[in-house]
Amino acid sequence: MTTLIPQIAQIKNSWLYQQIDVQFPTKESLKGLELYKQAVATREYQVVTELPTIETPFSPDDIFLVDFHRLTVMFALIQASQWQSDFEQEMIVEFLTQIIYSEPCSLYLGFQSGEPVAAAIITKSEQNVLISDVVIKGREPSSTDFIAALLSKLSNEFPANIEILIEK
Repeated sequence: MTTLIPQIAQIKNSWLYQQIDVQFPTKESLKGLELYKQAVATREYQVVTELPTIETPFSPDDIFLVDFHRLTVMFALIQASQWQSDFEQEMIVEFLTQIIYSEPCSLYLGFQSGEPVAAAIITKSEQNVLISDVVIKGREPSSTDFIAALLSKLSNEFPANIEILIEK
């Protein structure tokens, strides 16, 4: 694992930071951005050397592309669960609900028994795919389960020689 920030992670971070680059961002979304930047500064990156072949509790039908606002709110709530205080969680939700769906990033949610339990961002470039911001609500299923299911669902979209990285 490396703490050096790969180019694909810089692309994701830039994309995310630009989401509140509007004429009148709320002070809450600006605070959420500040909290997010502090958290992402401690992340590490690992290259996936081979696609996982583990059994996972997620089926392909349990994973959804976030493509409308209600799913964005669910995504933001799962992401915010990483922060300790209610105040910080509210600021992260405010920041992340500003997301406008656009390349090169896509948001994904994983569901179990009809409830959202996992979230991640997939960032694509010509050379790399980054799976980042993986959050699991509760202890089960694991982040490894969700990452394996995401890779299984999306592997047909990736060229054979593409490098896949995971942000932890």
